[in-house]
Amino acid sequence: MTSPRRHRPPVVPFALWDGGMSAFSSVILTFVFATYVASAVASEGAVGEEAVRAAQSHGSQVLTTWQSIGAVAVALLAPLLGNLADAGGARNALLRITTLATVVTIALMPLVALDADYLTLGAVLIALAVVFSELAGVFVNSVLPEISTPANRGRVSGTAWAVGYWGSIVCLGLVLVLFVMPGTGLLGITDEDGWNYRAIPLFVALWILAGTLPLMLRTPRHPAGAPGERWTPWQGYASIVRRVIRAVKEEPVMLQYLVASAIYRDGLGAVFSIAGVLAANAYGFSTVEIIVFGIAANLVAGFGVFLGGRVDDRVGPRPVIIAGCVGIIVLGLVVLALDATAVFWVAGLAICLFVGPVQSASRNLLTRLSLPGRETENFGLYATTGRALGFLGTAAFAAAVAISGETRTGILGIVLVMVLGLAAFLPIRLGAAGRAASAPAGRRRVAP
Repeated sequence: MTSPRRHRPPVVPFALWDGGMSAFSSVILTFVFATYVASAVASEGAVGEEAVRAAQSHGSQVLTTWQSIGAVAVALLAPLLGNLADAGGARNALLRITTLATVVTIALMPLVALDADYLTLGAVLIALAVVFSELAGVFVNSVLPEISTPANRGRVSGTAWAVGYWGSIVCLGLVLVLFVMPGTGLLGITDEDGWNYRAIPLFVALWILAGTLPLMLRTPRHPAGAPGERWTPWQGYASIVRRVIRAVKEEPVMLQYLVASAIYRDGLGAVFSIAGVLAANAYGFSTVEIIVFGIAANLVAGFGVFLGGRVDDRVGPRPVIIAGCVGIIVLGLVVLALDATAVFWVAGLAICLFVGPVQSASRNLLTRLSLPGRETENFGLYATTGRALGFLGTAAFAAAVAISGETRTGILGIVLVMVLGLAAFLPIRLGAAGRAASAPAGRRRVAP
């Protein structure tokens, strides 16, 4: 007799996927490897303080340029592959391909030697990993409605986000102890030719593979929306255009939400992307202090999103998104008004408490707004709109700094982006999709 356990939805593998893949953003993108490429690799061989600064500035430019190219690739590919996943039933295969491609790309990063000639290779590999990981996220997000019910979807989504944050903490801590601090790390890998940093991506690749493998093996079956039909990229794009045109008349709420969420989600992303720069340049944090702050931020964010998912189930995603955005705006103004390191620690960590719940509730809300069988395509559009407006947070931060001449005032730019996103979100008539699923009208379709 078949055990009932075999029929349980893969909720734990879904959460472990986030716990594994989060190591890419925390270790490769934020704290360790991207810094190695843009700073150490780019400036290798430069003589003199001025030459080193110029080389590092060039390294940052090369890194961000290639990431911008990667963002364009995601914007073009995400809705197309989402359409293929839904129409042709290829969601599970594409999830495995893009996840494994992320792992392989990261595993190739040790090829980036401590030599300025390897700067472009490092930037390209990081950009490729960003593309593959974000595409994989499109397919994983579409699994959420298949492993949860409207009543527990907020909890499932929030728990997975929390596992992602906590996974970042554990992986980052292990990387620091094994490879970086103190000196060569416990593994004893020396810094000759940068190997103490070059070995880190191999560890991260194994970490990601271990975390994502359970879901790759247990992904729920995703039937084709148009079985037997021949699919081509041109037909896929034509289908997307037709769908957007149709949505203008039939699903205006979906389009409004995609735009509004893209704005405030970019503000959320900027909170983490500039936290280290703000801590170092505005408050004089050392490298160790920045790392400690980063670990604390992920810990608080994980706790916040874990609780936020449960609140989402009780009151619905709309109140969670509104409360989270308001909390971030208010706390951002507190940091801006009170120039003290203690205030930055307390208010900065409190901001992290709200970031995760807004991200998780936003993912949940999109599943509620999606018609059955269109989830993957919608998450592709979700990624595309996010990338299309992905410059707002960092651009507003940079503009505020340029105008004032002080790094700390860049916080105002992020606050303004969050205000704009909230202002765009508030008028949207979400109906039952924004309320708790236990409400009588709680269904997938949006109330007119």
